[in-house]
Amino acid sequence: MWNIGYVGNLGRQGFYNGRPDAAPPGTGVAGNPVLARFGHASTVTLRADGLNSNYNALQTTLSKRFSQGLTFTVAYAFSKSLAHFTTPNQLNYSSNYGPNNYYPHLLTINHQYELPFGKGKRLVNNGGPLGFIVSNWQVNGIFRYASGVTVNTSADATSLNGPGNSQVADVVGPIHYLGGIGSASPWFSTSAFAPPAPGRFGTAGIGILHAPALRSYNFSVFRRFELRERLKLEYRAEFYNLTNTPFFGSPNANVNSSAFGTITSATNSRQIQMALRLIF
Repeated sequence: MWNIGYVGNLGRQGFYNGRPDAAPPGTGVAGNPVLARFGHASTVTLRADGLNSNYNALQTTLSKRFSQGLTFTVAYAFSKSLAHFTTPNQLNYSSNYGPNNYYPHLLTINHQYELPFGKGKRLVNNGGPLGFIVSNWQVNGIFRYASGVTVNTSADATSLNGPGNSQVADVVGPIHYLGGIGSASPWFSTSAFAPPAPGRFGTAGIGILHAPALRSYNFSVFRRFELRERLKLEYRAEFYNLTNTPFFGSPNANVNSSAFGTITSATNSRQIQMALRLIF
């Protein structure tokens, strides 16, 4: 069975925490409107609503119902999520509009297969020692792929001289993905960015970078032993991230950092667990 469809969501007047005391670039503390009007110098946070978001996706699923010991599902989504943010520019949220930390491509494949050996199966169904050994085995798996999440650049806000705001990098050239991992090999071309000039916001948009894709395959093997008519013992061996493929973290996106553009973290090492399950 194959299903395909469009999914869309709209978010309107979303809540946010703002900084009404944020100063325009280049004005320093003197540009704080709350300080200028009320003489209040401490940080002011505004809890309000007004931010918008949207999500659009093509979603499709191919599935095979259980027959002859096999069932599987393939699900894929191609999506885009956009939203308004409160940073970096606290003075004009419309300039903070862009991709909302999401995976553009998502693929999930899961399967379950009862091996065709032993009593009641197509092969080796005549009993005996061999039939006992190969009977009642089941293999299962889930493969997941997710393209890299979006990443925002950042920069030292000191030169902005606009307290309450944060800062992003300037884009000065085309962005190329080099695929490097580790402190000596950048993930993307760092020459495409530069620290912004004093007294103004950087030109990098929201979510213009992407982190590495994520891949994993979880695999399990089950063996069922028929103890009595209503009593069964199940052995389970489960392998999380069977291929031991690392999940690399996001690249350092601070243009003022000596580690800018590099990826130095990884998670999700392979894990193995075994268990016995009594079914009655």
